[in-house]
Amino acid sequence: MSELTAQTAAPKLDRHAILTLDKIAAAAWPAAFSKNLDGWVLRHSGGISRRADSVAPFTVDGAMPDLDERLDAIEAAYRAKGTPPRFQVSPASAPDGLDDVLARRGYEIEAPVYLMTRAASGKDALPPAGVNLAFEAGTAWWDLYRKGFGRDARAIVAGSRERPAFAEIPGDNGSPIAIGLAVEGGDFLGIFSMYTAPEARGRGHGRAIIEAFAAHAIENGRSTLYLQVERKNVAAIRLYERLGFEIAYGYHYRTLWKET
Repeated sequence: MSELTAQTAAPKLDRHAILTLDKIAAAAWPAAFSKNLDGWVLRHSGGISRRADSVAPFTVDGAMPDLDERLDAIEAAYRAKGTPPRFQVSPASAPDGLDDVLARRGYEIEAPVYLMTRAASGKDALPPAGVNLAFEAGTAWWDLYRKGFGRDARAIVAGSRERPAFAEIPGDNGSPIAIGLAVEGGDFLGIFSMYTAPEARGRGHGRAIIEAFAAHAIENGRSTLYLQVERKNVAAIRLYERLGFEIAYGYHYRTLWKET
């Protein structure tokens, strides 16, 4: 693993580029319910995932002198829905110093993540054999997804603003043994939900699905692939680095588990 991966990486992108990717990724994995609050987006999906059940503190429209009052109201709103107050904090979060404010209020860091990117080029144009790509997922795809992630995300994926693409590698019985999801957005293709059944690991299935998505990106005029991986998932980070991905920036969640 690279030295960069082994430590908290400094962002390779400026704040504007990070905010652009934050918003594209949020649109690719949308919440069932969302509300814009002067630039912040309050997201709720019944506890399905951190991203879909957290505040995205995007660019603030004007000053925010009432930050503590705003946080009081947000915390009450999330608790009323039965989920802990949570923020997705990236280098583009606003206002400046928000992470420190949340820490002082008792929010704990949860699930530090790297967002990794790589360019899609002409050499990616030929998709690998053995990977099936479709714009709808069958029951077996979702069965393996639930096995891997322990949740039902069909409503979230159905709400994406862009057309999702579902990849699978079938096993001997025809059912998928490896899956992935890709969603277009701007010049980007986001890769999500990568999972290989335990008995099928170590055979290059993850690589093949990434290569299939790279070909899909070229075919649809997308210049850059991005994905998100928890920093503790060293094996996945190593694989993505071998496939040409680099860490663009990191983000984390801040969660208030106890009422204060």
